[in-house]
Amino acid sequence: MLRHQNAGWSNPKVLAVLTIIFVCGAAFGSAVTRSYLHAHMYHPRSDRAIEMARQVGLQRLKAVLNLNPEQEHTVTAVLDDYGKYYQNIEDEREDVAELGKQRILAVLNPDQKKRFKQIFENVSQ
Repeated sequence: MLRHQNAGWSNPKVLAVLTIIFVCGAAFGSAVTRSYLHAHMYHPRSDRAIEMARQVGLQRLKAVLNLNPEQEHTVTAVLDDYGKYYQNIEDEREDVAELGKQRILAVLNPDQKKRFKQIFENVSQ
């Protein structure tokens, strides 16, 4: 019997088939894992409900839910606290963005700074 030179694991056809099987298995495993994680580990966050309540407005909540004065006071306090918290986050985000912009400007030459500022002017318009 004659033996082929490329028999076994060193055969490119065998390696190609194994590579295809591995890639397909990895893709399938990734898809299954991702769908499992989304189905079993995702829980709607309560802050979305609070944000939606702020958008609806206190007066509408009061009318629809028929809140008594004590409940209205509590709901108002929660919505106000959330509004302050959200504003603090927005202020911090703006501070971080400005700091990043200043750090970028610090490494640019005058011509680059001019063009960088022009880019931001065009974006904000």
